[in-house]
Amino acid sequence: MQRIAIRVGLLLLVQTCCAGALDAESFRISAKPSRNRRLAPELDLVRECKGNLVGFCRRGKPIIEVPSDQAPKMQSMALSSEAEAPQAKRRPVRLLISYDQQAGRPTDTSLKAAGLRALEDYRHGAFLVVEPVATVSAQTVETLLNDETVVHAAPDYIMSIPSKEEVATIQETENSATPTDPLYGKLWGMKNINANKVWQIHREAPSVIVAVIDTGVDYNHPDLKDNMWTRNGRHGFDFFDDDDQPLDEQNHGSHVAGTIAAVGNNNVGVVGVCWKAQIMAMRFLGPDGSGVTSDAVKCIDWAVANGAHVLCNSWAGPDSSVELQAAIARAEQKGVLFVAAAGNTVGNGNNNDTSPYYPAALPNPNIIAVGAIDVNDARGSFSHYGRKTVDIGAPGVGIVSTVLNNQYAQFDGTSMAAPHVAGAAALVWAKTFATPTQSPAQMTTVRDLICQNARPIPALANFWGHAAPARVPGGVLDLSFLLGSSPGQTPSTPVTPVVRRFIERRAVVDPTKLR
Repeated sequence: MQRIAIRVGLLLLVQTCCAGALDAESFRISAKPSRNRRLAPELDLVRECKGNLVGFCRRGKPIIEVPSDQAPKMQSMALSSEAEAPQAKRRPVRLLISYDQQAGRPTDTSLKAAGLRALEDYRHGAFLVVEPVATVSAQTVETLLNDETVVHAAPDYIMSIPSKEEVATIQETENSATPTDPLYGKLWGMKNINANKVWQIHREAPSVIVAVIDTGVDYNHPDLKDNMWTRNGRHGFDFFDDDDQPLDEQNHGSHVAGTIAAVGNNNVGVVGVCWKAQIMAMRFLGPDGSGVTSDAVKCIDWAVANGAHVLCNSWAGPDSSVELQAAIARAEQKGVLFVAAAGNTVGNGNNNDTSPYYPAALPNPNIIAVGAIDVNDARGSFSHYGRKTVDIGAPGVGIVSTVLNNQYAQFDGTSMAAPHVAGAAALVWAKTFATPTQSPAQMTTVRDLICQNARPIPALANFWGHAAPARVPGGVLDLSFLLGSSPGQTPSTPVTPVVRRFIERRAVVDPTKLR
């Protein structure tokens, strides 16, 4: 069974306007997919309803104004709608305009005619980042469509970490025999995935680089600093502030990093799935936990160009773009694994098969989408799921790990489940291959070993694991299969190569253009 990306639509906040002034009527709608392959759904709606894309809410929902006489047409382009007066601080609008590198990019004259100005030409991904002089209007969209160099236009979507994942600060008071890390006894997840058994024979992946694409990493933390990737004094890159100091200002990325590879057996704090590995810090999410898609794309490309084997992505949103999918495809072509949190929704979670959250729901073959389980092997109540779009479960409730100021905290979320899989991928990579390299063949082997050796949990069978690369309905991460092999020898479980079917625009890649 192949994974299929289903785009049901995007939640939009829409305010009606009359004679240039907003009235009280407003709608929250779920937009139907775009009828124009060159436009994102929001821009298609703006064009058809003579509206304006005027901003974004905190969690990335676009705010669109339409004339009151266009409200019926707007509703006809929606799967559902409800009256609501949105109360949200607006974020500025930026667009991503993809172009064909051989045909050329839109000119400044063309952009000016559309009421836009260019902020950046990201040639590695073949797209422009632009902003409106005033608003993104129907005329803006029409002018872009009349420019033959425009392959696709979409908002620069807001991505974010789930809110309220932090539970409590943990003090180093508990003692445990093995390993010597004082908080080891609180790391139920390491025992759940049988990492503690594997550590008896294999616990390090010193040549494997895991990029944490997130809020940054506290690379001065005593439980992280010895496992940081370092080149020319840098530990990664910060595309939020556009500098080479990707220091965490939020806690989230540091918590993720600790689960992957907090230093083991050092008499300090916690231990990661890998006692030793190389953590590359990639920042595109700011102090409030949100950032734009274009910066996520840059993080992916930079990490791949600088040798990362695994990308850990504990962020999500209801919107995606061809630019993000193309960046993940470029990583796949290099042989880089992309681990993605399935997403959180307080209450009963969300079905990503019908209401996709990205990037986890994208069909790229190098993605492992991860849901969260608790200490009883039950799905975390908040965890997103999807028989076709979520591959595996991993510990994500009550997870203790590193945070800022040399501290430790307990978080809940699929953000905590994904780094268990990313750390496991590093361990599997190092255990399976004597010389880990960026290689499609190595990446596929690692991906399939993790997915095919998942431990089946009957109560989870309807939640995930029914589409490639997953092979175990209701499977949860389990490393015990590594007990029977040595470096350079593939574990005995047979591997059947699996390729998801998907179509994407492949941009010409020039690694020399990367920073």
